[in-house]
Amino acid sequence: MKRLLTVTVAASLLGACHFHSRAGLAEHANDKSSKVVADTQPIVRQAGEPAREPDREQDRSSHATASKPMGRTSFFTSDGRTAGRFLMANDVVISFAKIAHANAASDEVEGFVRRLLTDHTQMIAAMRALSAEQDISPSDDNGSRDLRDLSTLQRDSLRALTGRALETSYLAMELDRHRAMLSMIDDVLVPRAHSGELRELLAAARPIIAAHIAHAEQLQSTLARR
Repeated sequence: MKRLLTVTVAASLLGACHFHSRAGLAEHANDKSSKVVADTQPIVRQAGEPAREPDREQDRSSHATASKPMGRTSFFTSDGRTAGRFLMANDVVISFAKIAHANAASDEVEGFVRRLLTDHTQMIAAMRALSAEQDISPSDDNGSRDLRDLSTLQRDSLRALTGRALETSYLAMELDRHRAMLSMIDDVLVPRAHSGELRELLAAARPIIAAHIAHAEQLQSTLARR
């Protein structure tokens, strides 16, 4: 697993060096100004939990239960939602890249699209392999569903464009999407992850996403000068 992530990070960062200096990548890797994706997964009572009389004994019992750390099942449920949201975010990037791949007008944007398809496909494969290895079941939460619903609307608008208009809109969308992914990793996924290997995978994905931002910004600047 670590070897797969190491290869992915190295390949992406080598591609980024073609467009930016190491200082530029570091600047973008620390960019956390994007809107944070809220963790909106509701907390629900487990099915079959017996009801108790509302007395003082119940209050003391409830307080003691709340003070106990989460068990193994709770950890895996939380990690499943973390893995699920990461997978959803990468799936969205790939779905947009496929649209751009079929309609891009320039070789530069086409190269960027191929890079995203390769890198995000590898990140999905790494997350699925880790999930299988640790018996984590990726699951949707409200944040995952929001990502999916928003992307559906954006894809419809992107499909209506061609040529330079499509490239301009696509690059703007991916800049927003990748900046939001960095904030999601930093502010939601890593803090919520309990598995050390899961946190390591998420941390390894961050420089790849930051390099994509640097690449997209360079392309935006190039297209603006034409």
